[in-house]
Amino acid sequence: MKKVLLFILVIPMYILAMDSKKTFSKGITAYNAKDFETAYILLYKDYFNNLSSVKLNFALGRSAFETGRYETALAAFERVEMLDPSSIRNKLEMARTYFMLKMYEDSELAFKEVLNNPNIPENLRTNIELYSSKVKKVQQKSFTYATVNLDWVYDSNVNYGTLDDKYNINTGSLPGIPEESDNAIQAFTNIVNIYDIGSKNGFAIKNKFTLFSKDYKSLNDFDVQYFGYSPSLIYKETKLLKEFALNIGVLRIANKKYLQTFGFTPKFEYSHSNTLKSIPSFKFQKKQFIQKAHEDLDAKHYELSYSLQKILSPRSYIQGNITGLKEKKEQGQRVDVDYDEFRASVNYAKQFNTIYGTELFAEYKKRAYKDHSNIFNSKREDDGGTVGATVKASIMKTLSVHLKGTYNRVDSNQDRFSYKKYTLTLGLNKTF
Repeated sequence: MKKVLLFILVIPMYILAMDSKKTFSKGITAYNAKDFETAYILLYKDYFNNLSSVKLNFALGRSAFETGRYETALAAFERVEMLDPSSIRNKLEMARTYFMLKMYEDSELAFKEVLNNPNIPENLRTNIELYSSKVKKVQQKSFTYATVNLDWVYDSNVNYGTLDDKYNINTGSLPGIPEESDNAIQAFTNIVNIYDIGSKNGFAIKNKFTLFSKDYKSLNDFDVQYFGYSPSLIYKETKLLKEFALNIGVLRIANKKYLQTFGFTPKFEYSHSNTLKSIPSFKFQKKQFIQKAHEDLDAKHYELSYSLQKILSPRSYIQGNITGLKEKKEQGQRVDVDYDEFRASVNYAKQFNTIYGTELFAEYKKRAYKDHSNIFNSKREDDGGTVGATVKASIMKTLSVHLKGTYNRVDSNQDRFSYKKYTLTLGLNKTF
């Protein structure tokens, strides 16, 4: 008798579980197909049975947001926040939902929390800046924030000493350049102001200031200071973001004005889906060297690049990049100015939890110079590669510590330009 009763109780429960599984599966299928109305109906019907499912609650929140049910969306995103507090994507969706509910102070704080995360890709940072500018526009203000890095750096080969003990020229060989290592204090600051011109036309104006300083302990001839200013006009559509930026920069080496640059960069971002984006861009730059002894290094720089970014999860992404470069001298007879270069690289970033995250980087590049060198009796060709890994840990919401290691090697058919080096960076990142 007991077995019969148990059978009678278990069968309906099994049927209910199977029905719930089918409803969940159909809801996720509709969500992936961007049929948000159907997805909302199915997922809302089933969410009581899956309160602890991050996947269901996030899909329910996105479906509710896209169909204008903002209170339900916020409740779903809050459940995800409790279940997976390290999800960067969920924090962004919460910030957008706060804005739609006119909870502007909460929206501003949530957007800034996402900006504080150093693992977010640059194109996502631009989108967050645009959202933040809309929040400030409602409050009759422009949106401004600053990021400051303060680092200790060890460089094993500051002077790019040669790979071998000697290198060959057309008359024989010369002693190699010994590697010189040193440590430095490095400071990097970005200040960004963005103003939303109007919600109807989707335009925004962005001003970005960059300050960089690197001060070596002993090898002061390699000290670097840089100032850059980049105003840009941004236009945002549903799937397409367009940005046209002007770029002005001044570089000082060993406390002497060394180089100034002027240029422009049109950039585009196209969303194939919620998780896949294409980012093509073009860059033109005029390089003008200040010291008279370097005037024949003046050149025009052209750069065409394409990036494909895939959001693997709300806490991780991978991005592949290919770039073609050309540099053309404006005067003189130097053989180390005109070149073509190809680069291919990949970035991977993951936030493990609310404290720890990592970023991995690898790049291959090939450079070929146009002019024949009589000293080396050849045209110079370089093959190089770089690998790097960074570990980041949050101390508080706006302060984090990072440890980064990189290894770089270049092999050249002209041995003088073959080298290897590794750097180690330990520092703090603060967002204001």
